[in-house]
Amino acid sequence: MDLIKTIAQKIFIPLSWHREGFAIKPTWAALEESQYWPKEKLLELQWKRLAHIIDEAYRYVPYYREKFDEHGIRPEDIKSPDDIKKLPILTKQDIRENIDRMISERFRGERLIPKKTGGSTGVPLKLFWSVAATTAKKAATMRHDAWTGYRLGEKLAILWGAEAEDATLRFKIYNKLTSRRIALDTLQMDETTTMAFINRLRKFGAKFLFGHAHSLYIFALFVKEHGLTDLPTESILSTAEVLTENERAEIERVLQAPLFDRYGCEELSIVASECEAHEGMHLHAEGLWVETDGADETTPADLIITDLTNEAMPLIRYRLEDMATVLKGDCPCGRTLPRLGKLYGRHTDFLYTPDGRMLSGISIMVNLAIEIPGIWQVQVVQDKLDHLLFRIVKTDKFGEYSLKQLAEAVPQFFGRGMTYDVEYVPELSRTPRGKYQFSICQIDKPGRMI
Repeated sequence: MDLIKTIAQKIFIPLSWHREGFAIKPTWAALEESQYWPKEKLLELQWKRLAHIIDEAYRYVPYYREKFDEHGIRPEDIKSPDDIKKLPILTKQDIRENIDRMISERFRGERLIPKKTGGSTGVPLKLFWSVAATTAKKAATMRHDAWTGYRLGEKLAILWGAEAEDATLRFKIYNKLTSRRIALDTLQMDETTTMAFINRLRKFGAKFLFGHAHSLYIFALFVKEHGLTDLPTESILSTAEVLTENERAEIERVLQAPLFDRYGCEELSIVASECEAHEGMHLHAEGLWVETDGADETTPADLIITDLTNEAMPLIRYRLEDMATVLKGDCPCGRTLPRLGKLYGRHTDFLYTPDGRMLSGISIMVNLAIEIPGIWQVQVVQDKLDHLLFRIVKTDKFGEYSLKQLAEAVPQFFGRGMTYDVEYVPELSRTPRGKYQFSICQIDKPGRMI
């Protein structure tokens, strides 16, 4: 029996929620019930929350009040789903240029939770959640995590970028009694570090493995190359990038565990996740209004999403710049939450270090795009094994300090044998589907892959 797991679930985790002001337990319980509601009842809940967030935005958010007035729209004019299309689309650039005017006047001086993302386009973005919205999103994450078999308090292994483990006694105690996880920094996946993590994983005994899609694939290739068959993994959660069917099959075959795919973003948190039926991804419908006009089971459409929970900084008709198909009919799992089918977006190429290690583009993106000031957009092109080209769309905040940080980041991620150049461009070109691609590899795959 795992005594620490029981104590964590019943005492330490609830105490940490209470200390942070998050009423997660009742919110989570409500989500466990609503996922099986009749579709009409779920739609009624969505519509009620949508009407409320639109009214809140008009009353208290200067940006939306101005936009509504420009289009001659009042909240009471929104009487049906078709009426929502009268409202303007919100873009990442709109958020960046109007962030102060997008925060609700009703929440001025209140505690807000800051969020920061590099985005799927390489555009750094900052925004804020209310405590209530954070509670709702954390509860939704826990519900969707549970579909993988994972339960709070259980041991967890994660593959993530630049998540250095804090060496302080406070962190060690917190991790021991609540989060109970070990991490592999996906920017440091060399042979020594990866094997050390595997040895820790064996000893730690975590049954659940969560990580970036391509980082999981790199990890599986390492396990395969070294003929390892004794990992404790029983369930895998993949997120942050589009995972190809071949990559998915290889991960499941090598790690001998089912994979659950997930779609989300820092701006909204959970958007959709696979359940145990593995037939599409269920939307977090209680917290999101998702428009997929023109989509069917084979034809994708743009995802336009309204956050139904965040009154502090509403995102109404937000274009994620991703596309997806939708699935009709009922899911075998019995949940009535709508489902996305195939996702199009979040594409990054693998990049390689001079010594032949493979790096996931998403792991590099979340560090470069977020941490270096003055970058509007960035694209990394690898044209030689030992050379990168950074195409940068810069702002007036980009300067010598930005270049210094880039100079420090390149050897940190790629090793000292990597050289690079910087090219300043007015804009980045798009793929045929209208997407930006953060990382592009123009070289053949080296013989060594990790």
